[in-house]
Amino acid sequence: MDPELGEAYGRALDAVPALREAIVPPAGAVEYPGSVLAAPDWLASRIVDTARRWNCDDARVTATLWWYSASSTLMSVPVSMLLATGTAPDPGLDGLTCTLRPDGYLGTLRSAAGIRDDAVLAERLRGVLGPIIAALSELSGAGVRSLWAIAADSLGNRALDAGTALGSPTLGSALAVRLAELIGHPMPPPRFVDVGRGGPVAADPCAAPEAAARRVVRRSSCCLIYETEPDPGAVEGAKCTSCPRQRPSVRAARLGVLLG
Repeated sequence: MDPELGEAYGRALDAVPALREAIVPPAGAVEYPGSVLAAPDWLASRIVDTARRWNCDDARVTATLWWYSASSTLMSVPVSMLLATGTAPDPGLDGLTCTLRPDGYLGTLRSAAGIRDDAVLAERLRGVLGPIIAALSELSGAGVRSLWAIAADSLGNRALDAGTALGSPTLGSALAVRLAELIGHPMPPPRFVDVGRGGPVAADPCAAPEAAARRVVRRSSCCLIYETEPDPGAVEGAKCTSCPRQRPSVRAARLGVLLG
């Protein structure tokens, strides 16, 4: 491993302790080469395993659920470390090792090389996301645009979390938008809202939220978790607070209750 990257891992864990679960493999965890993340056979096993855990036989739904979590992990480590230390681990699959969590989702990621430039990181992320999304779509029927939207929301959420942990949510939201622009089409730009006493209002990602307001991602993607709900009458309640597949007024009210 690049010695500077090894030192950056340590500094990042001190600055953002929550990164530990995405960086430090638990004892006895099976490690896989990063190349498996775009390997159809391995991804097919993840879809089948997720289907078993959720008792859902719709591959489109279970692939989406797995990717919703995996993309969050893929984004979390590089964007958090770039903000915290100025050095991001190279997300290129050929230099990664990864583990799975006990629940079958992507657990930890470790890289052998570091990146210190936004544009290079964006280029490498694009080269990683494209093959994984293409394979998942081919295996499951999930839409390519939908899977890219999930990746964009993961980028926004994880960058925002890291910026908030470092004392400036604006640093996180601004980095997310900058990286998305550098990655380019088909990744949509992450969007943000600031939730205060008056409810959510559109946020300028490069400007600080008003006092007492909390910045969150205005999601453009859906994890489809509500489609695993067997009771049709409970479907609306099964949707996440920020789910875009709600009436805007309902989403705003739910966000206001949770964060306002």
